[in-house]
Amino acid sequence: MSLIELMVSVAILSILLAIAAPDMISLFRDARLSSQTDLLVTSLNTARLEAIKQKQNVTLCPASNANTATTCSVTLSDWSKGWIIIQGTTILQRIIVQKDVVVTTTSSSIIFNSTLGSTTAAASFTLCSPARKQQNVNVSLSGRINKTVSSTVCS
Repeated sequence: MSLIELMVSVAILSILLAIAAPDMISLFRDARLSSQTDLLVTSLNTARLEAIKQKQNVTLCPASNANTATTCSVTLSDWSKGWIIIQGTTILQRIIVQKDVVVTTTSSSIIFNSTLGSTTAAASFTLCSPARKQQNVNVSLSGRINKTVSSTVCS
């Protein structure tokens, strides 16, 4: 292979990468938001199953600092900093939310009852990341968890 052929090959490869890179970045951002949503669903399922298994109420609630918090945050809108799963005074799980993901809900906490894993109140979560489609997680009174992707684009 001559130097000219090598330069032409590098130029073609550079053009292809320039075209594909924005799509790859978008794909990674979608995957990051979806991953965070799946993590919330997993946490909700874990809390529900622990309540049934241990025959005690288990709470999933926002944490002011998911790394060190030992109690639930008192601020309703604090879910974007992370959440914890608590059974009595024992922390079962700590989850940190990625920086560009915003988690909103009207619930200050979700309490799963020891009987059948039902909740004390239905809850709805919305997860957003800039310029991505909003993802929703709904928890019914029976404790059933449902994830949907909305057509609404986050601002």
